Amino acid sequence: RSLVVVNSGGGIRMTGWHNKASAIIYGWYGGQTGNQALAEIIGGEVSPSGKLPISIEKEFADSPGAGYLPEGEELYVGWNGEGEQAHPIFDVEYSEGVFVGYRWYDKKEIEPLYPFGHGLSYTSFEYSDLRLSSDELAPGDTLSVSCKVRNAGDRTGTEVVQLYACPPGKAQPRPVRELKGFARVELKPGEARRIDIPLEWEALRYWDPDSRSWEAEDGEHRIQLGASSRKIHLECRVILRKR
Repeated sequence: RSLVVVNSGGGIRMTGWHNKASAIIYGWYGGQTGNQALAEIIGGEVSPSGKLPISIEKEFADSPGAGYLPEGEELYVGWNGEGEQAHPIFDVEYSEGVFVGYRWYDKKEIEPLYPFGHGLSYTSFEYSDLRLSSDELAPGDTLSVSCKVRNAGDRTGTEVVQLYACPPGKAQPRPVRELKGFARVELKPGEARRIDIPLEWEALRYWDPDSRSWEAEDGEHRIQLGASSRKIHLECRVILRKR
């Protein structure tokens, strides 16, 4: 059995070996006491609860950045300070628009290796009883989105419940889903607790490049609660009123 600790400031290619490891801990750059935290997780003193703030693709070709490499250039994978300083600067056009990060993979229907919001624990959690304080959301209103979370394992653990909104996307090209809030809850074995995440009307608006202003799209918006952008447990609908 092998445990792999990744110390990196971003995503790396893990496609060739990730399924051969018993566990992978994405340690990022832990700082002065990072090793102590790492030891506590590996030793079982603390249950991990971190969630990925990025999507990690299977291949770089899946990334929205794959097409940015100018013709004749190659990806540089080494370290040469002098060579990098001497390299000419070239213009890069960012053409993915609003489809940044996990929104790109959702829109293109690309399955990432590890999705945005992904993270494991030494225990497991069950979601149930999704409730809305109202089935409509009008200007100035704040909606309460709540559900019950239960620790179904035998270890104390912390879960991060993520709230995503899925717009109709008829007025302008829109992401499939967008993170609008989250709630962090620590639960003992067998313990269940209701979590509440506020959702403001303003959070469902979008920037309209035609009118150069923030707009709201009338109609039905899907509300999702899950453990990652690709692991949705509960879903309901709310009607957004423009006025």
